[in-house]
Amino acid sequence: MSSYPNSSSSTLSDSHARHLEASSAIDPAVSEERGTFTARRGRDVPQDGGKLPKKLGIIFPVHTLDGEIFHRLRPDNPGRLPKYLQPKGHPNRLDVHPSQHERIRQPGGMRYVTEGEKKVDAGVSHNVLMVGQSGVFNGQRDKGAALIDDWKLLPLAGEEYAICYDSDIETNESVQLAADRLARLLEAEGAKVFITLLPPAPDGSKQGLDDFFANGGTAKQLGLLTRPYDEAVVERARLTRDQRLRTALENLQRRFWSEEWKGMGGHSARDVALKLIEAARRHGRIHPDGIRVVKAQGPLALEARVSSRTLWKSLNRLEEMGFGYRDNAGRKREKTGAFVLRAKVSHYGERPTSDGTTARRGEDVVPGDLHLRAPRLMWSRPALTPKRGTVSGTRRVRESKAPEPRARIERLGKVRGAILDVLDDAGGKATLQEIAEALHRKRARDLRRRNLPWLEEAGILSVEGDTVALAEDWLERLEDARESGGELEAEELARKRYRDKSRAFHGRGRVVPDRHHANAGADGHVEDLRPAEDPPAPPSPEPGSPDVSPLAAAVRDYLDRCPHDARRSPYWIGATLWAHELHEGKPTPDETKAAIEELGGAEYLDETLRRARGAA
Repeated sequence: MSSYPNSSSSTLSDSHARHLEASSAIDPAVSEERGTFTARRGRDVPQDGGKLPKKLGIIFPVHTLDGEIFHRLRPDNPGRLPKYLQPKGHPNRLDVHPSQHERIRQPGGMRYVTEGEKKVDAGVSHNVLMVGQSGVFNGQRDKGAALIDDWKLLPLAGEEYAICYDSDIETNESVQLAADRLARLLEAEGAKVFITLLPPAPDGSKQGLDDFFANGGTAKQLGLLTRPYDEAVVERARLTRDQRLRTALENLQRRFWSEEWKGMGGHSARDVALKLIEAARRHGRIHPDGIRVVKAQGPLALEARVSSRTLWKSLNRLEEMGFGYRDNAGRKREKTGAFVLRAKVSHYGERPTSDGTTARRGEDVVPGDLHLRAPRLMWSRPALTPKRGTVSGTRRVRESKAPEPRARIERLGKVRGAILDVLDDAGGKATLQEIAEALHRKRARDLRRRNLPWLEEAGILSVEGDTVALAEDWLERLEDARESGGELEAEELARKRYRDKSRAFHGRGRVVPDRHHANAGADGHVEDLRPAEDPPAPPSPEPGSPDVSPLAAAVRDYLDRCPHDARRSPYWIGATLWAHELHEGKPTPDETKAAIEELGGAEYLDETLRRARGAA
C-alpha cells in the first residue's frame, strides 16, 4: 500500500484491523484496496481535502467516480464531535469502492445505497454492488429538490437501486424522510427503486449493513429483505414485526371512529388526531399509556390545515377527551415535542375500545386502516369589517388606521371533509344512514340538505336515492374546489410563514453585523455589539411626499398601525409586509433598511416607539 505523505504509517493498527474484520465483516483485502489506515498521531490526519481535527482514529479514503480522493475520519474518542468527520467545507460526494468503479458503470445488477464507508466495504466484501453517501440526506441537495451531481456519473434510467439504511428507519422519521426523498428523486431519473429493511440486531438494538453481515447475514438474505419501494412499505413492515404496536394502532383507529366530533372545534381536533395517528403509524413507539409519537407542532398544524392558535385549542380538547397528552418533561428547547396517544395494548383480536365503545365497522376494522386519501380541508374564511378599537387597558381610541376590510371566502370545510373520509373508508360508496352513523348524526336528512349539495355541484360525489358514491376522479375534482376556495394559496402562505419562523428560531444565536453596529469586544458575543456612529439621518419626509418609495410608504403605514414593531429588525418588518400582502414581493433586509432610511432612519424608529409608549 502506498504511503500518505503526512503519515508515519499507511497501515491499520492491529486493533482497528480486528474491529473492521470482526465487527463489520470487512475483508482485509477490501480495506487495503480502499487505502484505509490508522492515524496514530495528530499529524497523520490528512489535511489536503480540507481541515480535519487532528484526532487519533481510522482514516477512510473516499473514492469518487471522477477520480477524486479525500479522507474522512472516525475518531477513537469523538467526545462531542460526530462519529464520522468530513473535511470542513468539502461538498457531499458519492463513494464507490475502487474495485467496483468499472462494474458499477455497466448496466444491470442491483446497486445498494447506504451511508458510510464501513457499510460500503462490508457490502463489497460480500460481492454486493454498493453506492455510499456520507449521511442519509447527503445524496441530495436543496432539501431534497435535486440529486447531487455525482449521480450523473452512474447509469440511472432503467437500473435498480435499493435504499439500505439502518434498521432504525422503522422508528426514525428523519431517516424515513431521507429515504422517501431519495426514492422520488431516483424514480424521476427513470431508476427502479427498492428498499431493504434490515431487522434489528439479535439483542434488539439498531444495526446497519455492516452489523447485519457481522451477525451472520448473507447477500442472499439481503436480497430477500429487499422489495419495491412505496411510501407505506416501512409502515407495513414495522406493523408486521410488532404485534403490540399493531394492536395499539387498531385500538386508536376504533377510538377515532367511535368518537363524536362536535362543532368546528371538534372537527378541527379530529383532523389533528388523524395526523397524530398517521405519525404514530409511521414512527411511533410503544408507551405504557399507548403510543408515543414525536411530532413538531408547526408541521402538525400545516398537515391538519389549522392555525397555530387552533392547534393549541385542539390539543387541549384532545387532552380533555382523554385521547392523548403532551409528553415534554425534560425536553430541551431545541428538541421536537412529543405526544402520547392513549391506547389499550391488549391481546390481538380483542374488540372493546379504551373507553368501552365498540368498533364502527365491527370485524372490518383491520390494522393499517385510516389510509384516508383526501387532504385535510380548511374552514371558510369569515368576512372582516375592521374597527380601530381602543388601546389595551385604556378607553382611548386608537389613532392608527384600521386594516382593510376582508371579504368572506367560501370553502368546503372540515365537516364535508369528514364525509369524504367516511366514503373513502367505505370503499367509495355508502348510504346516507351509514354516513350519519359514522359521524354520529341523528338525522341523515340534515347531511343531505346541508352538506352534500356543494359536493355534488363540484362533481366530487353523486347521490342516487339513498346511496352516496365518490366520483372516479373525485380527488382531482376536490383539488379544483380547494383551488377555487383559495386553500392552495393559503397553504403555501402558511408554509412560507412556518419556514421563516423556523429559520428565525434556528438562527437566533447568529449575529449579522451591519454599519449600525460595531463589535466592541474581541470574542464576538452579542452583548459586545454597540451602536456605531451613524451619519446624520436625512430629514423625515412629509406624508404623501413623492420622494417616498412604495416600500417606504408600506413600512410607514404598517408602523403607524403597529408602532411597537419599530423595535423589530428590518428583515422581520420586510417579511411581515410580504406575509400580510402589504407590499408586492418580499423585500430584502437591505431594501427594508433603505426604506427606513427614507423615513428618517433611527430617529424615525425612536419617534415611533415614543409615540407608542405615550399612547399606552
